[in-house]
Amino acid sequence: MILVGPADEFNRNLASKMSIPIIDLQRRVFPDGEVCPRIMIEREDQLRGEEVILSMRMPSKSCNPNSYLVEVLLAVRNLREHIRASNIQVIMPYFPYARQDNIFRPGEPLSAKYVANLLEEAGVETVYAVTVHLHRVGSFPGLFQRARGVNISGFPSLAEVLKRMDLVNPYIIAPDEEALVWAKEVAECLGTEDYVAFIKERDVETGEIRTTIKEIDVRGRDAVVVDDIVSTGGTMANAVRAVREMGARKVYSAFVHPVLVGNALDRIIGAGANEIIASDTLIWEGSKASVVDQLVEEIKGR
Repeated sequence: MILVGPADEFNRNLASKMSIPIIDLQRRVFPDGEVCPRIMIEREDQLRGEEVILSMRMPSKSCNPNSYLVEVLLAVRNLREHIRASNIQVIMPYFPYARQDNIFRPGEPLSAKYVANLLEEAGVETVYAVTVHLHRVGSFPGLFQRARGVNISGFPSLAEVLKRMDLVNPYIIAPDEEALVWAKEVAECLGTEDYVAFIKERDVETGEIRTTIKEIDVRGRDAVVVDDIVSTGGTMANAVRAVREMGARKVYSAFVHPVLVGNALDRIIGAGANEIIASDTLIWEGSKASVVDQLVEEIKGR
């Protein structure tokens, strides 16, 4: 087995813990925005017949899921058709287009399903993703017809960091009802039974977010607001501000995928977050938790 991907800290750590070699992948972008991922093999037959794990992450803040998806698809087709790898597995910690897991309005695409189909057609056998944002389909494996889909939780990695924070009587808050299951997961990891969800409504036309706040007694306690994805930061900021106004001693913002477009970080910090804890599913210099151990455990146990 050989790891193929950018030779950054994430992939070097992954390869080291799996005791496998790594081959670098250069991410070239032409002036017009076209991508050209080059696998840095020394010989044309270097990976022929080898089992390969392609590991690529999307950059945070200036993220472009379209370019990211095309990079992965081009790299997979290259491995399959020209480099002739025998088995191709892909690590996509942040699975693009997962939020469009339903047809909300007539004429919309079922994007999550279509992306899974594209990966299968390119030649992927297994896709490893982390905390895939699926709420209206049965499961991540259910998106695929031939390939194997593996959805790994990113919340244990966040909880491990939180355990080192010396939290005072922590209360875990989900910013909306969909995130309640993740608040429960973090609460169990931290050994507390106190967790709750606020209620969020999003206008499907404008995208405007309205949060209904449930009053809770967090006076003198540390509050941890947990979610899977923070994109614009609006939902997270609303929840952080609410628990801050309720008298929380400290407020921690913890989430798996730091998409963080625009002024998302400023919104969260401005709302009163004392600290932000995110995993390394995207390329972001502020990540404090790593999902590498969970990935290694899943891949080795297959």
